[in-house]
Amino acid sequence: MRFVTYNSRNFRNIEYMKGIPESLKQEIDIVSSVIPFKTNNYVTDYLIDWENYADDPIYTLNFPKKEMLTELQFQRVKRALHKGNDLELQQAVYGIRMEMNPHPAQQMSNVPVLDGIELKGAQHKYRDIVLFFPSQGQTCHAHCTFCFRWPQFVKDMDLKFSLNEINSIVEYIRRNKHINEILFTGGDPMVMSPLELSKYIDVLLNAGLSNLENIRFGTKSISYWPFTYLPEFNDEAVDILKLFKRITEQGFHLSIMAHFNHPNELDNAIVKEAIHNIRETGAAIRTQSPIIKHINDNSIDWARMWKMQVKLGMIPYYMFVERETGPYDYFSIPLAEVYRIYKEAIRHSGSFAKTLTGPVMSADMGKVQILGLLDNPADGKKYFMMQYVRHRDYRKTFSPFLMHYDPSATWVDQLNRVEARVPLKQYQN
Repeated sequence: MRFVTYNSRNFRNIEYMKGIPESLKQEIDIVSSVIPFKTNNYVTDYLIDWENYADDPIYTLNFPKKEMLTELQFQRVKRALHKGNDLELQQAVYGIRMEMNPHPAQQMSNVPVLDGIELKGAQHKYRDIVLFFPSQGQTCHAHCTFCFRWPQFVKDMDLKFSLNEINSIVEYIRRNKHINEILFTGGDPMVMSPLELSKYIDVLLNAGLSNLENIRFGTKSISYWPFTYLPEFNDEAVDILKLFKRITEQGFHLSIMAHFNHPNELDNAIVKEAIHNIRETGAAIRTQSPIIKHINDNSIDWARMWKMQVKLGMIPYYMFVERETGPYDYFSIPLAEVYRIYKEAIRHSGSFAKTLTGPVMSADMGKVQILGLLDNPADGKKYFMMQYVRHRDYRKTFSPFLMHYDPSATWVDQLNRVEARVPLKQYQN
């Protein structure tokens, strides 16, 4: 099947757009000046219910909406576009983007150094894993409107991670014996051709790194372009699957970190065949997603999604809290509500979904998990119980701590940690 990209320049060519009011198309024009917009013909033809597009989760996941900007931001861009003043538009757009916290969790501070040189195509935040951003993989088959790495897709923002040189990463891993995993991420590394991807992988496989055991690919391709893994539709699929098999046959654990945000992305024969073909190579597929307002903010969808994933042989891995970046106000959910949804979903999703860790926030110091909401009869107050499942200092993981309850808080930075010892008699979760 031929891959067709739609973006801010040609989205009106989508057949289904003929039924969309012009006023909404103009809103897409305005908002897509700020938020990177890209989708494709698989998403439009197979995943979106165009009869109910306004409330369709996959439509919201792909198409910019007015509400993703504040009214002030929207009107500022609208005026600049109406004037046709390119400089005013550029200034307005850049100012709004900088207001959107383009690099949350101090991402730029995670760049590793080798012989005094920064490896700007890598991140090393956690002791045992290094993230690698191949330069050819700094885009995706479609852009999620909530994406926390949206600056990667903005040409005029010098906020990208990408690296073409794999040899320096190999040497960095060799010198840091505690690293046993490498995660190929982006963007999406699976937009790369098998030839491009093989050039990186073959260097790793032939490097003789005794400490490297696990290779991961972070990707949305299974849900946004499953033809990547279907030989009958895509000539390159054979080579991609052979590459996966070559990795596993050489004794590495290969895990495809698949992003599925809604059960509708799993509910067709094409994606199911792609999952089957990947698993036949010996690769594991682990699934993850943030919990996002307007897309999957209910326990029924999460329980259904986890059960479908397990049935298809995938492993539920992470439920994230939406990061405080981009159109965060539109997508964020109070932490107390996030935990309620998680609790109800996990209770109704069967024993094999218990592999999932959540809800988790990828914050400055690491991944913070909400363990529960606690009522303390001793002082009549509520608390969040939390722990780091990942920490920059690995010795600080899996040590529970309390934070003062705030019903409106949507991120850990909005909470105050309980420093003094709280008298605890009995908790009720």
